Amino acid sequence: MKNRTTWWLLVACLFSPAAPGAETQAKLYFKLAAGRAETRHVALASRGGVQSLRVAKGNIPPGTRSIEVHHPIATARAGEEGFYVFCNGMYGTFQERPSGSYRNPHQVMDAFGVRTPRGAMTVIVTGLRYEACQMVDLRDGVYRVYPRFELNGEAPYDDLAIEFHLLDGERATYSDMARTYRRFQLGRKVVRPLKERVRDNRELAYAAGAMMVRVRMGWKPVPSPAPEQNAENEPPMKVAVSFERFGRIVDEFKKQGIDRAEFCLVGWNIGGHDGRYPQIFPVDARLGGEAKLREAISKAQAAGYQVVCHTNYSDAYRASQIGGLWDEGYLLRAKGGSIVKGGQWGGGTMYQACPKCMYERFSKGDFAKIRDLGFRGLHYIDVYSTVNPRACYAPGHPLTKEGFAEWTRRIAADAQKAFGGFASEGGFDYVVSNLDYGLYVSFHVPGAKTPALIDRHVPFWHLVYNGIVLNNPYTSTTNYTVKDPTARLKLVEFGGRPMFYFYSKFRDAGTNWMGDRDLTCTTDEELAESVCMVKRGYEEFEKLKRLQLEFMESHGPLADDVFKTTFSDGTSIITNYRAAPYEYGSRAVPSMGYVVVKD
Repeated sequence: MKNRTTWWLLVACLFSPAAPGAETQAKLYFKLAAGRAETRHVALASRGGVQSLRVAKGNIPPGTRSIEVHHPIATARAGEEGFYVFCNGMYGTFQERPSGSYRNPHQVMDAFGVRTPRGAMTVIVTGLRYEACQMVDLRDGVYRVYPRFELNGEAPYDDLAIEFHLLDGERATYSDMARTYRRFQLGRKVVRPLKERVRDNRELAYAAGAMMVRVRMGWKPVPSPAPEQNAENEPPMKVAVSFERFGRIVDEFKKQGIDRAEFCLVGWNIGGHDGRYPQIFPVDARLGGEAKLREAISKAQAAGYQVVCHTNYSDAYRASQIGGLWDEGYLLRAKGGSIVKGGQWGGGTMYQACPKCMYERFSKGDFAKIRDLGFRGLHYIDVYSTVNPRACYAPGHPLTKEGFAEWTRRIAADAQKAFGGFASEGGFDYVVSNLDYGLYVSFHVPGAKTPALIDRHVPFWHLVYNGIVLNNPYTSTTNYTVKDPTARLKLVEFGGRPMFYFYSKFRDAGTNWMGDRDLTCTTDEELAESVCMVKRGYEEFEKLKRLQLEFMESHGPLADDVFKTTFSDGTSIITNYRAAPYEYGSRAVPSMGYVVVKD
Protein backbone atom coordinates (compact mmCIF):
# COMPACT_ATOMS: atom_id res chain seq x y z
CA MET A 1 0.00 0.00 0.00
CA LYS A 2 2.87 2.36 0.81
CA ASN A 3 4.41 1.92 -2.67
CA ARG A 4 1.05 2.49 -4.38
CA THR A 5 0.49 5.68 -2.35
CA THR A 6 3.94 6.94 -3.34
CA TRP A 7 3.15 6.16 -6.99
CA TRP A 8 -0.06 8.18 -6.97
CA LEU A 9 1.60 11.11 -5.20
CA LEU A 10 4.29 11.13 -7.88
CA VAL A 11 1.75 10.98 -10.71
CA ALA A 12 -0.28 13.76 -9.11
CA CYS A 13 2.82 15.95 -8.96
CA LEU A 14 3.70 15.29 -12.58
CA PHE A 15 0.26 16.06 -13.99
CA SER A 16 -0.96 18.73 -11.55
CA PRO A 17 -1.21 22.38 -12.66
CA ALA A 18 2.19 23.96 -12.26
CA ALA A 19 2.94 26.96 -10.12
CA PRO A 20 5.16 29.63 -11.70
CA GLY A 21 8.53 28.07 -12.36
CA ALA A 22 7.35 24.56 -11.51
CA GLU A 23 7.94 23.40 -15.07
CA THR A 24 11.66 23.74 -14.37
CA GLN A 25 11.56 21.21 -11.54
CA ALA A 26 12.40 17.54 -11.69
CA LYS A 27 11.08 14.99 -9.23
CA LEU A 28 13.64 12.65 -7.72
CA TYR A 29 12.54 9.44 -6.10
CA PHE A 30 15.14 7.91 -3.77
CA LYS A 31 14.89 4.26 -2.80
CA LEU A 32 16.85 4.08 0.45
CA ALA A 33 18.05 1.35 2.76
CA ALA A 34 15.60 -0.74 4.80
CA GLY A 35 12.78 -0.13 2.32
CA ARG A 36 12.56 3.59 3.01
CA ALA A 37 11.86 6.14 0.26
CA GLU A 38 12.26 9.87 -0.22
CA THR A 39 10.96 12.26 -2.88
CA ARG A 40 12.63 15.59 -3.68
CA HIS A 41 11.69 18.41 -6.04
CA VAL A 42 14.86 19.86 -7.56
CA ALA A 43 15.02 23.03 -9.63
CA LEU A 44 16.62 22.70 -13.04
CA ALA A 45 19.15 25.24 -14.23
CA SER A 46 18.34 26.53 -17.70
CA ARG A 47 20.59 27.95 -20.38
CA GLY A 48 20.09 28.18 -24.13
CA GLY A 49 17.45 25.50 -24.46
CA VAL A 50 19.26 23.09 -22.15
CA GLN A 51 18.04 22.32 -18.66
CA SER A 52 20.47 20.68 -16.28
CA LEU A 53 20.31 18.84 -13.00
CA ARG A 54 23.14 18.12 -10.61
CA VAL A 55 22.96 16.36 -7.25
CA ALA A 56 26.26 16.51 -5.42
CA LYS A 57 27.44 13.08 -4.34
CA GLY A 58 27.54 14.35 -0.76
CA ASN A 59 23.80 15.06 -0.94
CA ILE A 60 22.93 11.49 -1.86
CA PRO A 61 21.87 9.67 1.33
CA PRO A 62 24.20 6.88 2.46
CA GLY A 63 22.98 3.44 1.47
CA THR A 64 20.81 4.70 -1.40
CA ARG A 65 19.66 1.80 -3.54
CA SER A 66 18.44 3.77 -6.56
CA ILE A 67 17.38 7.23 -7.72
CA GLU A 68 14.72 7.89 -10.34
CA VAL A 69 14.72 11.29 -12.08
CA HIS A 70 11.35 12.36 -13.50
CA HIS A 71 11.12 15.36 -15.82
CA PRO A 72 7.64 16.88 -16.37
CA ILE A 73 7.92 16.41 -20.14
CA ALA A 74 8.51 12.67 -19.87
CA THR A 75 5.14 11.53 -18.54
CA ALA A 76 2.11 10.75 -20.71
CA ARG A 77 -1.31 9.21 -20.41
CA ALA A 78 -1.98 6.12 -22.49
CA GLY A 79 -3.49 7.21 -25.79
CA GLU A 80 -1.60 10.51 -25.98
CA GLU A 81 0.61 11.38 -28.94
CA GLY A 82 4.34 10.93 -28.69
CA PHE A 83 7.10 8.37 -28.37
CA TYR A 84 10.26 7.40 -26.53
CA VAL A 85 13.49 6.02 -27.95
CA PHE A 86 16.33 4.45 -26.01
CA CYS A 87 20.01 4.36 -26.82
CA ASN A 88 19.81 0.72 -27.92
CA GLY A 89 17.26 1.64 -30.60
CA MET A 90 14.16 0.37 -28.81
CA TYR A 91 11.25 2.67 -29.72
CA GLY A 92 7.77 2.86 -28.25
CA THR A 93 4.60 4.96 -28.38
CA PHE A 94 2.05 5.84 -25.71
CA GLN A 95 -0.58 3.46 -26.98
CA GLU A 96 -3.12 1.82 -24.73
CA ARG A 97 -1.90 -1.61 -23.68
CA PRO A 98 -1.44 -3.75 -20.55
CA SER A 99 0.67 -2.36 -17.74
CA GLY A 100 4.33 -3.23 -17.83
CA SER A 101 7.85 -1.91 -17.71
CA TYR A 102 11.03 -1.96 -19.76
CA ARG A 103 14.56 -1.53 -18.48
CA ASN A 104 17.12 -1.04 -21.23
CA PRO A 105 19.72 -3.74 -20.54
CA HIS A 106 22.16 -2.48 -23.18
CA GLN A 107 23.30 1.02 -22.16
CA VAL A 108 25.26 1.61 -25.33
CA MET A 109 24.99 5.42 -25.16
CA ASP A 110 24.37 7.99 -22.43
CA ALA A 111 21.37 9.49 -24.25
CA PHE A 112 17.72 8.77 -24.96
CA GLY A 113 14.78 10.78 -26.26
CA VAL A 114 11.12 11.40 -25.48
CA ARG A 115 8.28 13.45 -26.95
CA THR A 116 4.92 14.00 -25.26
CA PRO A 117 2.21 16.68 -25.58
CA ARG A 118 4.23 18.58 -22.95
CA GLY A 119 7.38 18.82 -25.08
CA ALA A 120 10.33 16.91 -26.49
CA MET A 121 13.92 16.45 -25.44
CA THR A 122 17.14 14.50 -25.68
CA VAL A 123 18.19 13.37 -22.22
CA ILE A 124 21.96 13.06 -21.70
CA VAL A 125 23.44 11.62 -18.52
CA THR A 126 26.78 13.27 -17.72
CA GLY A 127 27.42 12.18 -14.13
CA LEU A 128 27.20 8.65 -12.71
CA ARG A 129 26.88 7.56 -16.33
CA TYR A 130 27.57 3.91 -15.69
CA GLU A 131 25.02 3.60 -12.91
CA ALA A 132 22.20 4.97 -15.10
CA CYS A 133 19.53 2.77 -16.70
CA GLN A 134 16.95 4.00 -19.19
CA MET A 135 13.42 3.08 -18.12
CA VAL A 136 9.79 3.24 -19.16
CA ASP A 137 6.86 1.94 -17.19
CA LEU A 138 3.10 1.95 -17.67
CA ARG A 139 0.86 1.75 -14.65
CA ASP A 140 -2.79 2.73 -14.21
CA GLY A 141 -2.82 4.26 -17.69
CA VAL A 142 0.23 6.48 -17.14
CA TYR A 143 3.59 6.17 -18.91
CA ARG A 144 6.77 7.43 -17.26
CA VAL A 145 10.09 7.62 -19.11
CA TYR A 146 13.11 8.29 -16.93
CA PRO A 147 16.68 7.42 -16.00
CA ARG A 148 17.20 5.33 -12.89
CA PHE A 149 20.57 5.40 -11.17
CA GLU A 150 21.25 2.02 -9.60
CA LEU A 151 23.70 2.54 -6.74
CA ASN A 152 22.83 -0.63 -4.82
CA GLY A 153 23.93 0.91 -1.55
CA GLU A 154 27.35 1.97 -2.85
CA ALA A 155 28.74 5.40 -2.02
CA PRO A 156 28.69 7.43 -5.27
CA TYR A 157 32.09 8.36 -6.71
CA ASP A 158 30.67 11.22 -8.79
CA ASP A 159 27.82 13.72 -8.78
CA LEU A 160 24.57 12.69 -10.42
CA ALA A 161 24.23 14.96 -13.47
CA ILE A 162 21.83 15.15 -16.42
CA GLU A 163 21.25 17.56 -19.29
CA PHE A 164 17.79 17.88 -20.87
CA HIS A 165 18.18 19.29 -24.39
CA LEU A 166 14.76 20.72 -25.31
CA LEU A 167 13.45 20.27 -28.87
CA ASP A 168 10.42 21.30 -30.89
CA GLY A 169 7.66 19.47 -29.08
CA GLU A 170 5.39 19.14 -32.10
CA ARG A 171 7.82 18.08 -34.80
CA ALA A 172 10.79 16.48 -33.05
CA THR A 173 11.71 13.03 -34.35
CA TYR A 174 14.11 10.43 -33.05
CA SER A 175 16.47 11.59 -35.80
CA ASP A 176 16.45 15.08 -34.24
CA MET A 177 17.19 13.57 -30.85
CA ALA A 178 20.09 11.52 -32.20
CA ARG A 179 21.56 14.51 -34.04
CA THR A 180 21.42 16.47 -30.78
CA TYR A 181 23.56 13.88 -29.08
CA ARG A 182 25.92 13.70 -32.06
CA ARG A 183 26.47 17.46 -31.85
CA PHE A 184 27.04 17.10 -28.12
CA GLN A 185 29.73 14.45 -28.65
CA LEU A 186 31.41 16.31 -31.51
CA GLY A 187 31.28 19.60 -29.62
CA ARG A 188 33.08 18.07 -26.64
CA LYS A 189 35.64 16.57 -29.04
CA VAL A 190 34.94 13.12 -27.64
CA VAL A 191 34.75 11.90 -31.24
CA ARG A 192 35.87 13.10 -34.67
CA PRO A 193 34.27 12.41 -38.06
CA LEU A 194 35.76 9.60 -40.11
CA LYS A 195 36.23 12.04 -43.00
CA GLU A 196 38.80 13.87 -40.90
CA ARG A 197 40.46 10.83 -39.36
CA VAL A 198 41.05 8.91 -42.59
CA ARG A 199 43.14 11.75 -44.02
CA ASP A 200 46.18 10.82 -41.96
CA ASN A 201 45.43 7.17 -41.17
CA ARG A 202 45.88 4.80 -44.08
CA GLU A 203 44.77 1.72 -42.11
CA LEU A 204 41.50 3.38 -41.14
CA ALA A 205 41.02 4.73 -44.67
CA TYR A 206 41.45 1.22 -46.05
CA ALA A 207 39.03 -0.29 -43.53
CA ALA A 208 36.35 2.30 -44.30
CA GLY A 209 36.24 1.04 -47.87
CA ALA A 210 36.59 -2.68 -47.16
CA MET A 211 34.44 -5.43 -45.71
CA MET A 212 35.44 -7.13 -42.49
CA VAL A 213 36.12 -10.85 -43.03
CA ARG A 214 36.79 -12.85 -39.88
CA VAL A 215 38.34 -16.31 -40.01
CA ARG A 216 38.04 -18.54 -36.94
CA MET A 217 41.08 -20.79 -37.17
CA GLY A 218 41.08 -22.98 -34.07
CA TRP A 219 39.11 -23.57 -30.88
CA LYS A 220 38.57 -26.07 -28.11
CA PRO A 221 35.12 -27.54 -27.28
CA VAL A 222 32.48 -25.05 -26.11
CA PRO A 223 31.18 -25.51 -23.47
CA SER A 224 34.34 -27.06 -22.12
CA PRO A 225 34.42 -30.61 -20.73
CA ALA A 226 37.22 -29.37 -18.45
CA PRO A 227 36.10 -26.15 -16.70
CA GLU A 228 39.44 -25.71 -14.89
CA GLN A 229 42.15 -26.68 -17.36
CA ASN A 230 45.77 -27.65 -16.88
CA ALA A 231 48.43 -29.43 -18.90
CA GLU A 232 46.92 -32.83 -18.09
CA ASN A 233 43.26 -32.19 -18.91
CA GLU A 234 43.32 -29.47 -21.58
CA PRO A 235 40.99 -30.60 -24.40
CA PRO A 236 42.34 -30.89 -27.94
CA MET A 237 41.94 -27.92 -30.27
CA LYS A 238 39.95 -28.22 -33.46
CA VAL A 239 41.92 -26.90 -36.43
CA ALA A 240 39.43 -25.43 -38.89
CA VAL A 241 41.69 -23.10 -40.89
CA SER A 242 45.45 -23.49 -40.76
CA PHE A 243 47.69 -20.61 -41.79
CA GLU A 244 48.33 -22.42 -45.05
CA ARG A 245 44.60 -22.82 -45.60
CA PHE A 246 44.13 -19.12 -44.95
CA GLY A 247 46.49 -18.57 -47.86
CA ARG A 248 44.05 -20.53 -50.02
CA ILE A 249 41.24 -18.22 -48.87
CA VAL A 250 43.36 -15.29 -50.04
CA ASP A 251 43.91 -17.01 -53.40
CA GLU A 252 40.19 -17.62 -53.84
CA PHE A 253 39.36 -14.00 -53.00
CA LYS A 254 41.70 -12.84 -55.75
CA LYS A 255 40.44 -15.47 -58.16
CA GLN A 256 36.84 -14.32 -57.72
CA GLY A 257 37.72 -10.64 -58.07
CA ILE A 258 37.46 -9.39 -54.49
CA ASP A 259 40.11 -6.70 -54.38
CA ARG A 260 39.58 -5.24 -50.90
CA ALA A 261 38.94 -6.86 -47.53
CA GLU A 262 40.17 -6.54 -43.98
CA PHE A 263 40.81 -10.04 -42.65
CA CYS A 264 40.73 -10.67 -38.91
CA LEU A 265 42.33 -13.93 -37.78
CA VAL A 266 40.52 -15.40 -34.77
CA GLY A 267 42.03 -18.18 -32.67
CA TRP A 268 45.54 -17.88 -34.14
CA ASN A 269 46.99 -17.79 -30.63
CA ILE A 270 47.99 -20.64 -28.35
CA GLY A 271 44.95 -22.76 -27.51
CA GLY A 272 42.83 -21.13 -30.19
CA HIS A 273 39.88 -18.80 -29.68
CA ASP A 274 39.28 -18.13 -25.96
CA GLY A 275 41.81 -20.86 -25.29
CA ARG A 276 44.28 -19.59 -22.70
CA TYR A 277 43.83 -15.84 -22.24
CA PRO A 278 45.69 -13.83 -21.09
CA GLN A 279 48.32 -16.11 -22.63
CA ILE A 280 48.55 -15.44 -26.37
CA PHE A 281 52.02 -16.62 -27.33
CA PRO A 282 53.48 -18.74 -28.74
CA VAL A 283 51.54 -18.82 -32.00
CA ASP A 284 49.81 -22.21 -32.01
CA ALA A 285 51.97 -24.80 -33.80
CA ARG A 286 48.89 -26.86 -34.70
CA LEU A 287 47.90 -24.07 -37.09
CA GLY A 288 51.38 -23.98 -38.60
CA GLY A 289 53.40 -21.97 -36.13
CA GLU A 290 54.86 -18.49 -36.25
CA ALA A 291 56.80 -18.80 -39.51
CA LYS A 292 53.70 -19.92 -41.41
CA LEU A 293 51.63 -17.15 -39.82
CA ARG A 294 54.14 -14.56 -40.97
CA GLU A 295 54.04 -16.01 -44.47
CA ALA A 296 50.22 -15.91 -44.51
CA ILE A 297 50.09 -12.29 -43.36
CA SER A 298 52.68 -11.24 -45.94
CA LYS A 299 50.84 -13.10 -48.69
CA ALA A 300 47.52 -11.42 -47.89
CA GLN A 301 49.11 -7.98 -47.69
CA ALA A 302 50.94 -8.48 -50.98
CA ALA A 303 47.58 -9.35 -52.54
CA GLY A 304 46.21 -5.98 -51.40
CA TYR A 305 44.39 -6.99 -48.22
CA GLN A 306 44.64 -5.67 -44.67
CA VAL A 307 45.18 -8.27 -41.93
CA VAL A 308 44.50 -7.91 -38.20
CA CYS A 309 43.95 -10.34 -35.37
CA HIS A 310 41.63 -11.05 -32.45
CA THR A 311 42.76 -10.70 -28.83
CA ASN A 312 41.06 -10.44 -25.45
CA TYR A 313 41.93 -8.60 -22.22
CA SER A 314 38.54 -8.92 -20.56
CA ASP A 315 38.57 -12.68 -19.97
CA ALA A 316 41.06 -14.94 -18.22
CA TYR A 317 41.21 -18.73 -18.05
CA ARG A 318 42.96 -21.03 -15.62
CA ALA A 319 44.34 -22.80 -18.71
CA SER A 320 46.88 -19.96 -18.88
CA GLN A 321 48.73 -21.73 -16.05
CA ILE A 322 50.06 -24.08 -18.73
CA GLY A 323 52.14 -21.17 -19.96
CA GLY A 324 52.86 -19.88 -16.46
CA LEU A 325 50.60 -16.81 -16.73
CA TRP A 326 47.70 -17.66 -14.41
CA ASP A 327 47.47 -15.34 -11.42
CA GLU A 328 44.35 -14.59 -9.40
CA GLY A 329 45.95 -11.25 -8.57
CA TYR A 330 44.91 -9.75 -11.92
CA LEU A 331 41.27 -10.81 -11.67
CA LEU A 332 38.29 -8.57 -11.03
CA ARG A 333 36.90 -8.88 -7.51
CA ALA A 334 33.32 -8.44 -6.33
CA LYS A 335 32.48 -6.31 -3.31
CA GLY A 336 32.84 -9.20 -0.90
CA GLY A 337 36.22 -10.12 -2.35
CA SER A 338 35.12 -13.06 -4.47
CA ILE A 339 36.46 -13.63 -7.98
CA VAL A 340 33.96 -12.71 -10.69
CA LYS A 341 33.21 -15.59 -13.04
CA GLY A 342 31.52 -15.66 -16.43
CA GLY A 343 30.39 -18.45 -18.73
CA GLN A 344 32.06 -21.53 -20.18
CA TRP A 345 34.23 -21.09 -23.27
CA GLY A 346 37.11 -22.90 -24.92
CA GLY A 347 39.49 -22.26 -22.05
CA GLY A 348 36.94 -23.47 -19.50
CA THR A 349 35.46 -21.20 -16.85
CA MET A 350 35.90 -17.56 -17.79
CA TYR A 351 37.09 -15.18 -15.09
CA GLN A 352 36.72 -11.43 -15.50
CA ALA A 353 40.04 -9.58 -15.60
CA CYS A 354 40.81 -6.10 -14.29
CA PRO A 355 41.78 -3.74 -17.14
CA LYS A 356 44.34 -1.92 -14.99
CA CYS A 357 46.20 -5.18 -14.45
CA MET A 358 45.83 -6.19 -18.08
CA TYR A 359 47.28 -2.85 -19.18
CA GLU A 360 50.19 -2.98 -16.78
CA ARG A 361 51.08 -6.65 -17.24
CA PHE A 362 50.06 -7.76 -20.73
CA SER A 363 48.70 -5.47 -23.43
CA LYS A 364 51.76 -3.31 -24.08
CA GLY A 365 54.11 -6.25 -24.44
CA ASP A 366 51.62 -8.24 -26.47
CA PHE A 367 51.04 -5.39 -28.90
CA ALA A 368 54.76 -5.10 -29.67
CA LYS A 369 54.98 -8.84 -30.43
CA ILE A 370 51.75 -8.85 -32.47
CA ARG A 371 52.88 -5.87 -34.49
CA ASP A 372 56.19 -7.61 -35.16
CA LEU A 373 54.26 -10.49 -36.77
CA GLY A 374 53.10 -8.01 -39.42
CA PHE A 375 49.49 -7.29 -38.43
CA ARG A 376 48.21 -3.81 -39.38
CA GLY A 377 44.69 -2.39 -39.35
CA LEU A 378 41.81 -2.16 -36.89
CA HIS A 379 43.15 -4.44 -34.17
CA TYR A 380 40.30 -6.36 -32.52
CA ILE A 381 39.98 -6.72 -28.74
CA ASP A 382 36.97 -8.77 -27.70
CA VAL A 383 34.14 -7.85 -25.30
CA TYR A 384 35.08 -4.35 -24.10
CA SER A 385 32.73 -2.21 -26.20
CA THR A 386 29.73 -4.47 -25.71
CA VAL A 387 29.50 -4.44 -21.89
CA ASN A 388 29.04 -1.72 -19.30
CA PRO A 389 32.13 -0.86 -17.24
CA ARG A 390 32.49 -2.93 -14.08
CA ALA A 391 33.76 -2.02 -10.63
CA CYS A 392 36.73 -3.88 -9.17
CA TYR A 393 37.08 -4.34 -5.40
CA ALA A 394 40.48 -6.04 -5.36
CA PRO A 395 42.52 -4.42 -2.54
CA GLY A 396 45.58 -4.04 -4.74
CA HIS A 397 43.83 -2.50 -7.75
CA PRO A 398 40.36 -1.15 -6.86
CA LEU A 399 38.47 0.59 -9.64
CA THR A 400 35.20 2.45 -9.88
CA LYS A 401 33.29 1.95 -13.10
CA GLU A 402 34.82 5.21 -14.32
CA GLY A 403 38.25 3.82 -13.51
CA PHE A 404 37.45 0.65 -15.45
CA ALA A 405 36.48 2.81 -18.42
CA GLU A 406 39.69 4.85 -18.21
CA TRP A 407 42.01 1.83 -18.22
CA THR A 408 40.05 0.26 -21.06
CA ARG A 409 40.50 3.43 -23.10
CA ARG A 410 44.23 3.28 -22.44
CA ILE A 411 44.40 -0.21 -23.91
CA ALA A 412 42.32 0.92 -26.90
CA ALA A 413 44.53 3.98 -27.48
CA ASP A 414 47.65 1.80 -27.44
CA ALA A 415 46.06 -0.48 -30.03
CA GLN A 416 45.38 2.50 -32.27
CA LYS A 417 49.00 3.60 -32.01
CA ALA A 418 50.42 0.14 -32.60
CA PHE A 419 48.22 -1.01 -35.48
CA GLY A 420 46.37 1.99 -36.90
CA GLY A 421 43.00 1.33 -35.31
CA PHE A 422 40.94 -0.33 -32.59
CA ALA A 423 37.91 -2.55 -33.07
CA SER A 424 35.79 -4.31 -30.48
CA GLU A 425 32.55 -6.20 -30.12
CA GLY A 426 29.97 -3.41 -29.76
CA GLY A 427 29.50 0.34 -29.67
CA PHE A 428 29.44 1.44 -26.02
CA ASP A 429 30.06 5.11 -25.35
CA TYR A 430 32.81 4.72 -22.79
CA VAL A 431 35.29 3.60 -25.48
CA VAL A 432 33.82 5.48 -28.43
CA SER A 433 36.59 8.08 -28.32
CA ASN A 434 38.99 5.33 -29.39
CA LEU A 435 36.64 3.01 -31.26
CA ASP A 436 37.05 2.64 -35.02
CA TYR A 437 34.79 -0.38 -35.62
CA GLY A 438 32.02 -2.16 -33.73
CA LEU A 439 31.57 -5.81 -34.73
CA TYR A 440 27.84 -5.65 -34.04
CA VAL A 441 25.91 -2.86 -32.36
CA SER A 442 22.81 -4.83 -31.39
CA PHE A 443 21.90 -8.38 -30.39
CA HIS A 444 18.27 -7.76 -31.31
CA VAL A 445 17.09 -9.97 -34.17
CA PRO A 446 15.04 -7.98 -36.71
CA GLY A 447 11.56 -9.44 -36.94
CA ALA A 448 11.74 -11.03 -33.49
CA LYS A 449 9.25 -10.13 -30.80
CA THR A 450 10.10 -6.86 -29.08
CA PRO A 451 10.08 -6.45 -25.28
CA ALA A 452 7.14 -5.07 -23.32
CA LEU A 453 6.24 -1.44 -24.17
CA ILE A 454 8.49 -1.50 -27.26
CA ASP A 455 7.00 -1.16 -30.76
CA ARG A 456 10.04 -1.55 -33.01
CA HIS A 457 13.80 -1.18 -33.31
CA VAL A 458 15.26 1.93 -34.99
CA PRO A 459 18.84 3.02 -35.89
CA PHE A 460 19.22 5.51 -33.03
CA TRP A 461 22.89 4.62 -32.43
CA HIS A 462 23.61 4.82 -36.15
CA LEU A 463 22.01 8.25 -36.44
CA VAL A 464 24.55 9.37 -33.85
CA TYR A 465 27.67 7.52 -34.97
CA ASN A 466 27.45 6.65 -38.67
CA GLY A 467 30.32 8.59 -40.24
CA ILE A 468 32.17 8.43 -36.91
CA VAL A 469 32.46 4.71 -36.06
CA LEU A 470 32.40 1.90 -38.63
CA ASN A 471 29.94 -0.79 -37.63
CA ASN A 472 27.86 -3.83 -38.45
CA PRO A 473 24.35 -3.20 -37.08
CA TYR A 474 23.28 -6.63 -35.84
CA THR A 475 24.69 -10.01 -34.91
CA SER A 476 22.17 -11.41 -37.39
CA THR A 477 23.57 -9.40 -40.32
CA THR A 478 26.79 -11.42 -40.11
CA ASN A 479 27.16 -13.40 -43.37
CA TYR A 480 24.06 -11.64 -44.64
CA THR A 481 24.27 -12.99 -48.19
CA VAL A 482 23.54 -16.55 -47.00
CA LYS A 483 20.56 -15.46 -44.89
CA ASP A 484 17.01 -14.30 -45.51
CA PRO A 485 16.45 -10.99 -47.35
CA THR A 486 15.65 -9.15 -44.11
CA ALA A 487 19.31 -9.36 -43.05
CA ARG A 488 20.39 -7.73 -46.30
CA LEU A 489 17.84 -4.93 -46.04
CA LYS A 490 18.66 -4.17 -42.41
CA LEU A 491 22.38 -3.96 -43.16
CA VAL A 492 21.70 -1.44 -45.93
CA GLU A 493 18.96 0.47 -44.09
CA PHE A 494 21.21 0.92 -41.04
CA GLY A 495 24.28 1.90 -43.08
CA GLY A 496 26.39 -1.08 -42.04
CA ARG A 497 29.87 -2.16 -43.02
CA PRO A 498 29.44 -5.81 -44.08
CA MET A 499 30.97 -8.47 -41.85
CA PHE A 500 31.57 -12.01 -43.06
CA TYR A 501 32.74 -14.82 -40.82
CA PHE A 502 34.26 -18.21 -41.69
CA TYR A 503 33.16 -20.55 -38.91
CA SER A 504 31.03 -18.08 -36.97
CA LYS A 505 29.43 -21.18 -35.43
CA PHE A 506 31.72 -22.87 -32.93
CA ARG A 507 29.59 -23.85 -29.94
CA ASP A 508 28.69 -27.49 -29.35
CA ALA A 509 25.65 -26.44 -27.30
CA GLY A 510 23.68 -23.24 -26.93
CA THR A 511 22.66 -20.46 -29.27
CA ASN A 512 24.73 -19.37 -32.24
CA TRP A 513 24.19 -15.65 -31.76
CA MET A 514 25.46 -14.77 -35.23
CA GLY A 515 23.04 -17.22 -36.84
CA ASP A 516 22.99 -20.83 -37.98
CA ARG A 517 23.96 -20.16 -41.61
CA ASP A 518 27.72 -20.11 -41.96
CA LEU A 519 30.74 -19.86 -44.24
CA THR A 520 33.08 -22.86 -44.28
CA CYS A 521 36.14 -23.95 -46.25
CA THR A 522 36.83 -27.57 -45.34
CA THR A 523 36.97 -28.52 -49.03
CA ASP A 524 37.88 -26.47 -52.08
CA GLU A 525 34.25 -26.66 -53.17
CA GLU A 526 33.07 -25.22 -49.84
CA LEU A 527 35.72 -22.53 -50.08
CA ALA A 528 34.69 -21.47 -53.57
CA GLU A 529 31.01 -21.40 -52.60
CA SER A 530 31.68 -19.38 -49.44
CA VAL A 531 33.83 -16.83 -51.26
CA CYS A 532 31.10 -16.54 -53.90
CA MET A 533 28.74 -15.46 -51.10
CA VAL A 534 31.31 -12.92 -49.91
CA LYS A 535 31.68 -11.67 -53.49
CA ARG A 536 27.98 -10.79 -53.56
CA GLY A 537 28.46 -8.62 -50.50
CA TYR A 538 31.62 -7.08 -51.94
CA GLU A 539 29.87 -6.03 -55.14
CA GLU A 540 26.98 -4.51 -53.19
CA PHE A 541 29.27 -2.70 -50.75
CA GLU A 542 31.37 -1.21 -53.54
CA LYS A 543 28.31 0.80 -54.59
CA LEU A 544 27.54 1.99 -51.05
CA LYS A 545 30.89 2.24 -49.26
CA ARG A 546 31.14 6.01 -49.71
CA LEU A 547 28.33 6.30 -47.14
CA GLN A 548 30.61 4.97 -44.40
CA LEU A 549 32.10 8.47 -44.22
CA GLU A 550 28.74 10.27 -44.14
CA PHE A 551 26.53 11.08 -41.17
CA MET A 552 23.13 9.41 -41.14
CA GLU A 553 20.92 12.50 -40.97
CA SER A 554 17.44 11.02 -40.80
CA HIS A 555 15.50 7.79 -40.73
CA GLY A 556 11.81 7.03 -40.60
CA PRO A 557 8.88 5.16 -42.10
CA LEU A 558 7.32 6.26 -45.39
CA ALA A 559 4.56 3.68 -45.01
CA ASP A 560 4.05 0.39 -43.23
CA ASP A 561 7.22 -1.68 -43.78
CA VAL A 562 8.87 0.99 -45.96
CA PHE A 563 11.69 3.15 -44.60
CA LYS A 564 13.84 6.03 -45.79
CA THR A 565 17.41 6.59 -44.59
CA THR A 566 19.11 9.84 -45.60
CA PHE A 567 22.83 10.62 -45.37
CA SER A 568 24.73 13.88 -45.17
CA ASP A 569 25.75 13.83 -48.85
CA GLY A 570 22.08 13.86 -49.89
CA THR A 571 21.88 10.14 -50.65
CA SER A 572 18.72 8.37 -49.53
CA ILE A 573 18.04 4.64 -49.38
CA ILE A 574 14.44 3.44 -49.58
CA THR A 575 14.00 -0.07 -48.14
CA ASN A 576 10.83 -2.04 -48.82
CA TYR A 577 9.92 -5.00 -46.60
CA ARG A 578 6.53 -5.47 -48.26
CA ALA A 579 5.42 -8.40 -50.39
CA ALA A 580 4.71 -5.99 -53.26
CA PRO A 581 6.69 -3.15 -54.90
CA TYR A 582 6.45 0.36 -53.44
CA GLU A 583 6.27 3.45 -55.63
CA TYR A 584 8.67 6.19 -54.61
CA GLY A 585 8.37 9.08 -57.03
CA SER A 586 9.23 7.66 -60.43
CA ARG A 587 11.03 4.67 -58.90
CA ALA A 588 9.57 1.31 -58.04
CA VAL A 589 11.19 -0.17 -54.95
CA PRO A 590 11.07 -3.96 -55.37
CA SER A 591 9.57 -6.23 -52.75
CA MET A 592 12.23 -7.05 -50.13
CA GLY A 593 14.59 -4.70 -51.92
CA TYR A 594 15.85 -1.13 -51.95
CA VAL A 595 16.72 1.77 -54.20
CA VAL A 596 19.37 4.46 -53.79
CA VAL A 597 18.31 7.99 -54.74
CA LYS A 598 19.59 11.54 -54.58
CA ASP A 599 16.65 13.84 -53.72
